[in-house]
Formats: sequence, C-alpha cells, structure tokens
Amino acid sequence: MAIRQLSLTDFRNLRSTTLDFDPHVNLIFGENASGKTSLLEAIYVLCQADSFRSHQLRQCVNHGKSGFLLFGRFADFKAGLAKSSKKLEIHVNGEVIRRRSELVRRVPVQIVNAHSFELIDGSPQQRRGFLDWCLFHVEQSYAEIWGELRHALKQRNRLLKSRRDLKLLDYWDDHLVSPSAKLYEMRCRQCDALRDLLATEFSDLLHDIPIEIEYRRGWPEGVELKDALVAQRQRDVQSGFTNSGLHRDDLIFTTNGIRTSAVLSRGQGKRLCMALLMASLQLVNRITGKRIILLVDDLQSELDSEAQQRVYQKLEAMDLQLFISNIGARPPAGLAKDFKMFHVEHGTIKPRIFS
Repeated sequence: MAIRQLSLTDFRNLRSTTLDFDPHVNLIFGENASGKTSLLEAIYVLCQADSFRSHQLRQCVNHGKSGFLLFGRFADFKAGLAKSSKKLEIHVNGEVIRRRSELVRRVPVQIVNAHSFELIDGSPQQRRGFLDWCLFHVEQSYAEIWGELRHALKQRNRLLKSRRDLKLLDYWDDHLVSPSAKLYEMRCRQCDALRDLLATEFSDLLHDIPIEIEYRRGWPEGVELKDALVAQRQRDVQSGFTNSGLHRDDLIFTTNGIRTSAVLSRGQGKRLCMALLMASLQLVNRITGKRIILLVDDLQSELDSEAQQRVYQKLEAMDLQLFISNIGARPPAGLAKDFKMFHVEHGTIKPRIFS
C-alpha cells in the first residue's frame, strides 16, 4: 500500500513538513549528513513503529524536543505515531491500536542499505530475520506461533539461568517443540520458493552463476528437537541458555557445492544479496497482493553502475513504491521518467522538478 503523504514533526534533524509522494518512484538527493537517511527512517518508523538505525525510538527525537509526531496517508488508511519520553502511541484511522503487528501487517516495508549486503556473510540472526520478514506477511498464523515460541524459549532460558525448578524444563520443552515444528515447515517452504525465484527470475544479476540455498536447522540432523533438548540439557544448564532450536537455524549459500564466500567476488556477493532481497519482495507481493514500500539508501556506493542499472530496471518492473536516496541531483540509470524528486539540505526537505 503506497504512502501518499507524510507529515513529520521533530523527527531527527528534519524540519517539520508535509510531503506528497509519487505512488511509484521518489528520489531523494542532497549532500552527506543532510538528512536523506532520516527521511527514509521516518517512513520506516511510521510503517513499523521501529527503526533500522536505532534500537530505541527516543533516539529519533529531535535534540531538545520532548517527542516526535509522524502522520501518513496511505492508499486505503491513515496512520499516526507519537513518541514521547514516556510512551509510544499508534493510531490507525483515528483509533489507538495496542499491538504493533496490527500496523506492521498493513504495509510491508523493507530497507536496502549497507547492512543489507552483509546478508550472506553476516550473522545467522540476520539470515533468519530475512526469512521471517517474508513469513510474517505471507503466513497469517506466523506472528501468533512465533510469539508462542519466543515465550517458551524465554521461560526455558530463565529456568536454565537461575538453575532452579529444573523439573519444569520438560514442560517448557513441550511448549517449545510444537511451535518450532510449525515454523520449521514454514521456513522450509519459504526457502524453496526463494530458491526457485532466484534461479528463474534473478539469475541474470549473477551472470547465471548457479546458487544453492541450504536451510540448516538449529539441532542435529536425524534427531527430533525434543530428543536434542533432553540430550543437551546438562550443557544448557551449564551455559544458562538453550543451545539447540529454531533460534539457531541458518541459511547456507553455495555454488557448485562450495561456499559463495570462497568463490564469488565481493561485487558478485553484493549482487547475490540484492537478488535475494528482490526475490523476497517478489514473493510477498505475489502471495499477498500488497504493494511494498522499498527504501533504498545509497545503492551507488555498494554496486557498480552496470549492476545498479539492472537492479533499478527490475525494481521498477515490480509492484513497489520506491524511495531512493541519491547524492547526485540526476536520477540513476535504469529508471523511467515518471518520478518525484526531493532535495534535502540541512534538514529541510523541498520538492524539486527535474529537467
């Protein structure tokens, strides 16, 4: 669902303003540290009630102010978010909502920045998050099942850390196994779908280098999770946390059986990251029918010009609303002529006409 209008007050270094966006492509340009990334972040926070730059939303409040306000008009609803030093309030169509997921589910939004290009060689947590973002939007039961797993894991780890009431571990093992089995099946299906899309629609980004994706579960092969938890219980007690489970799953990327990190160049690795991200967007869009807001922050510093052009051509062909930060005042190659431009200078955002 495209965002048509954004109003922001006291967010980061940005001057309070109201902006009308193009439903397809929006380009943001200006010098470094002018506020381009902050504008992308404001859109992200409005859609997610979370930030890709900080773990605490109070860091997004303009210095010297008591809080920030964000308001957006989307294709079929309105949303507002108010953050003060004491609380966060989220409104949808004028009504207060208590669960962040009610907002997040309405508008799939994703960010492409320097951190995105660590997907292959970064932490397993980042790769699990990559899969789970898709699952949240394509599987209706995902959020509830994930909540059950997190609760059971938290309780189990609390027992392990305290080393008290260890007889209750059997109880929490049972509550951990059931949601784990359901989420494991979801992740396997998601991985298969991404693998197919990567091979059929995005392989040209890698000049047709074959890529294999292995979904590796977080406990030994050939062993049921329940048995693995029992077998490793003493180790868990000693370490104070659960060493096996869905929270230790990972994705392994290879080409002809060899880890991509040992075969692909740095540039090819970045292309693979971008292909995987676009495949996930394509999958969510096709299954849900929802338009995705994609925030692209400084892609030109990560990919060569030829790769950028291919990426932008593919992105524009997808059903997305794009926000692209670009240091230069000219649109990147590969984009069509219909777009809006915004110039950011010292926190002031002004629409500009490109000619």
